Amino acid sequence: MVSPSRVVIGAVAFAVTVGVTSAARAEGSDISFRTRTEVSGYKDTDATNVLTPGVRAEVENVPAGWAIGASLLVDVVTTASADIVATASPKWTDERYVPGLDARFKISDATLSLAANGSIESDYYAGTGSVGLAIDLAEKTITPSFSYSFGYDVAGRRHTPLSVYSLELMRHSLSAYVSFVINKSTIFVPGVSGVLEIGDQEKPYRYLPTFTEGTEVPVGASADEVNLLRTSVRLAENTPDLRHRYSASALVAHRFDNATIRVEERLYIDNWLLMATTTDATLPIDVTSAVRIWPHLRFHAQKGVDFWSRAYVIDETSAGVVAPQLRTGDRELGPMIAATGGAGLRVGDDHVGFTISADAIYTRFLDALFIQDRVAGFGALVFDAEVD
Repeated sequence: MVSPSRVVIGAVAFAVTVGVTSAARAEGSDISFRTRTEVSGYKDTDATNVLTPGVRAEVENVPAGWAIGASLLVDVVTTASADIVATASPKWTDERYVPGLDARFKISDATLSLAANGSIESDYYAGTGSVGLAIDLAEKTITPSFSYSFGYDVAGRRHTPLSVYSLELMRHSLSAYVSFVINKSTIFVPGVSGVLEIGDQEKPYRYLPTFTEGTEVPVGASADEVNLLRTSVRLAENTPDLRHRYSASALVAHRFDNATIRVEERLYIDNWLLMATTTDATLPIDVTSAVRIWPHLRFHAQKGVDFWSRAYVIDETSAGVVAPQLRTGDRELGPMIAATGGAGLRVGDDHVGFTISADAIYTRFLDALFIQDRVAGFGALVFDAEVD
């Protein structure tokens, strides 16, 4: 980050997505096939670049009420972020492979969904399985849905066997939503969710600079400034082994003659005392039967966790170093605000279409080192096609 006397607006980050979607139904058959291929790219002002190709295939039998899908994407990540520079680490590149399987089955007015996916990196392995149930009530005007998922993550260090060093994390998630069809033009979807995380959430490679009592460390201090002020002691992260996350959300969508407004609000709190609010709004407008445009706005604000500190203070005594027990360098756990604005355009019909969209994001980290402001942008180019 930069010093408080300066606001650095870097090169606008971007992501580009190109996708092809197709569907075909065998003549005289109720089974349809869909595939989607996608390539996305991302770049931000914190020197991180991501290239992500992906593919998805699905087979569905609508009369029989079932569908089965599979997906695979690959992230190729290259970064030399401020956090890496601050620890004198070199630029690095890694790959992440994310396979997934999913299925859904409709039985009378109930729909059962199952999903499983994994994430494989050179030093991180994760897997998640989920089950969901949705039930249509009151002639499909009220649809409650429930889901549960379990995740298990193992983080290690490159070139170090997991038997020597590993951080394990288990995650249980529950959610409940209810979709209300208010009238032919309006839907309302409130929901709640909870997540229980048990295990280690520290970053294996993140070491924090420390300071003596009374040292003035400015917001957004650069790596050079920090190196002049810090002690010789660097501390590994240490976060609580138990985290409860809770959120409540509400979505309202209303259809006008040639437009639809969609607004969603989400409130969040956890037992680390991170509190956040996120508001998202989109307004798709049908210019003609073949042209749709939309503006998009989003705002996020959060309070940092209760053990957050821009500059952790230590005391070096004859008995050793006295340091805060809980500590983190993850600025996403600190106080911050972010505003997003963008727009999109789709040209086509129900069978073939081309979509282009772009968003710009301004993020202000209110109490962190190395980065004070971040300006980012991402865009998408999508081509979709369907053949019956």
